[in-house]
Amino acid sequence: MDVRLRAALVGIAANPSAPPDVLLRLAALPETASEMAWRQQALPDEVTERLLTDFGPEVALALDRPDRSDAVRRRIAEDPDAEVREARRRFVEHTIAAGNRVTPDDLAVLAGPDGLTGLARDQDPLLRAAVAGNWVDMPVELRRELLADPDPRVRRAAVGYPHPSVPEDLLARLLADEATRAEVAAYAALTPEAICQCMAGDEELRAQLAVNPTLPPEARDRLADDPSPYVRSRVLLRQDLPDDRRGALFAHLVGAAEDEHDSEAFVAVAMLDHERPRWVDALPVVDRVRHLDSPVPGIRRAGAAGRDLPSDVVERLHRHDDLGVRRIAARRPDAPGDVLERLVIEHGEDTKHRPGHTEHPNFPPAAFVALAASDDPARRVLAARGTDLPADVLTALARDDDKAVRTAAARHPRLPAAVLDDLLTDDVTAVVQAAGANPALPADTMRALLDLAGL
Repeated sequence: MDVRLRAALVGIAANPSAPPDVLLRLAALPETASEMAWRQQALPDEVTERLLTDFGPEVALALDRPDRSDAVRRRIAEDPDAEVREARRRFVEHTIAAGNRVTPDDLAVLAGPDGLTGLARDQDPLLRAAVAGNWVDMPVELRRELLADPDPRVRRAAVGYPHPSVPEDLLARLLADEATRAEVAAYAALTPEAICQCMAGDEELRAQLAVNPTLPPEARDRLADDPSPYVRSRVLLRQDLPDDRRGALFAHLVGAAEDEHDSEAFVAVAMLDHERPRWVDALPVVDRVRHLDSPVPGIRRAGAAGRDLPSDVVERLHRHDDLGVRRIAARRPDAPGDVLERLVIEHGEDTKHRPGHTEHPNFPPAAFVALAASDDPARRVLAARGTDLPADVLTALARDDDKAVRTAAARHPRLPAAVLDDLLTDDVTAVVQAAGANPALPADTMRALLDLAGL
């Protein structure tokens, strides 16, 4: 089969507008069967039956998910093939054994009649650790039980991310426990003994200690001279660090990264871009405004995130030298359209946060037309997000020299039919697949492609 035809069929397999007869015919091809199983949310019963009959274990995991209907999941549970029935269980067991995260719904597959609580008391410490580390909403008493588990892996899983802080009465014991010390060193009340233990620990433990608000100034100053750039960068995030000291330490760290080509210092500086010290949020407005010009990116960006900043301060944020600050200000519900347009045209979309600037209610529709005329292919890709683009602009994007632009245009639901049809024969399979998945693709075109494939 021609690779472009195959790509078109894979796209159709994910197309939410594909009618039942098309899906049933697509079930004959392994690639499209798999794509349907993963992408289609509401498969007709006859299609599900065909998929399970022909491809069993290959599609069972995709179909046996919490977002599937009870009927589909019952069908899998009653399948005569054990590999089909156990596909999800085996996947969850493998994920846990590999040390990767699972969801409470995943864990429920392994649970007996006592549910996740019973699984948290299983004889296998890997299962107890899996529950401890992934069941965020577990009862408080069960978490306390797991924090005292005889296996250090279970205690470590129960204490850290994604859980909230542990109960205060347990902090002293957890700080004394080598398995859990690093997870509470950032917020537990520190004793002289605990400080000595953490100071003698590895880099990660010292870094956690460095942000603890109860750390005495003399210990803080020792960590400010730590041989690890990462530890020194954590000291910069402290509320009690004088501004002049913060500025000097930051300049020294940046100098090491830029002038001395210290790779560890470079990484430490880069990580500061993503930190948001919580203490900044709790400051009065006047103090947060003062921190908007902090040399440390995370501190000034935390200050910029407040929704109660005065309007004149917000206007200043839109002109701030730090692009990160301007992006944060642009996420405000009252961000002006011209500010959003200028930000995207000059710097592109904010790919680290959703919704993006082009998804902001105030983003001007006309700006998408301006993006379509950009010399930068990445901006033209963004242009295809415009829901009301004129037909001539959409056509130009669909015929762009850049394959990423054509792929983005191929997904647009208002693409002229003739242009969409042309994209089904594009030289790039990603473009063809996107065109096949376009909800505007006529059902008769889908059937014609299936006829061409002999399906």
